[in-house]
Amino acid sequence: MHRRLFIKNALTLTAIGLIGTGCTPSSHQMLVSAARDSSDNHSIRLIDPYRDQSTNIPVAERLHDATLRPGTAEIVVFERRPGYRFYVIDAERAQIYKSIPATNQRHLYGHGVFSQNGKWLYTTENNLRSLHGVIGIYNAERDYTRVGEWPLPSPGPHEIKMMPDGETLVIAVGGIKTHPDSGRKTLNPDSLQPSLIYLNRHSGQIIDQQSFINPYLSIRHLDIASDGTIAIGMQHQGSNDEALPLVAVHQRGAPIQSIKALPEQWLALNGYIASVAVLSEADTIAVTSPRGNRIALTQKSSGELQSFIYQKDCAGLAKLDLNRLAISNGLGEIQILECFQGKAEKRQHIKHSNCRWDNHLLAI
Repeated sequence: MHRRLFIKNALTLTAIGLIGTGCTPSSHQMLVSAARDSSDNHSIRLIDPYRDQSTNIPVAERLHDATLRPGTAEIVVFERRPGYRFYVIDAERAQIYKSIPATNQRHLYGHGVFSQNGKWLYTTENNLRSLHGVIGIYNAERDYTRVGEWPLPSPGPHEIKMMPDGETLVIAVGGIKTHPDSGRKTLNPDSLQPSLIYLNRHSGQIIDQQSFINPYLSIRHLDIASDGTIAIGMQHQGSNDEALPLVAVHQRGAPIQSIKALPEQWLALNGYIASVAVLSEADTIAVTSPRGNRIALTQKSSGELQSFIYQKDCAGLAKLDLNRLAISNGLGEIQILECFQGKAEKRQHIKHSNCRWDNHLLAI
């Protein structure tokens, strides 16, 4: 299929709601990921998940995550921490539409989310004076003008999502102070403050803030089930010889609860979760551990880790439909799994030419 037609059809199906409804997998679906080639050139790629075909859009710096503006062909892609700009991609034309710099004394953490009407973009950022987190607010209808920010009580906000009510932001706050002058060094190793924060997007009011059992479990990534349950992935800021829980769930009005797993299962994940995806209809929570070379699958209803799938250096996760999951890795591979109740069958495995996928994967 001609590249332009493939992209246009993928965006059309997304707009009318056919992708993610349980239809037969279609070549019109599209994945989005940051990538590097063998010469370390950076790009954003628009990918056909079912064949070795992608469109390459070059950029200057390493990128991290991406989000689709609802009702449009605009994809926003964020530079990796410490990021100083995000790009607005015109997916139909496969080109950069705008490059938006971070405001003075702020840098990006690589994640963002739109309001449901597509007008407002919310990003996780670092205040370089206080080293506490802020949520940047951008008006997409005014060329992504930054109109303000909401301060957070803790450092290191990372992934951010919109709750199903369309009014509440939920934020994985890693609790780690960093400054670009010190590289990626943790500046508060003895006073980490990880938490899960629920924030009113209109007022900036913190509705709820929850901590977990161990401050050295940095809360980094999350996804939201159809019933509003939050699945959380963590990264251990210590030695990886302790069998600490790296995956948990949260429901409003209750404490954060670890999923149930054996000590040797936690150890196999090597202290690091890179991405989280919930397939509500398949009763499955999936996480990736590139350091453990494993995809871990949990049955959501029981809260029990059910199975591992081996994939070297796996990181990105994207829901293709009700029970199909795409997983990318640093070797340029994309694997498709069919999931049910925390177990999976492998459906496809493709090696893409001359690329290494970065940490996150978006399906549209």
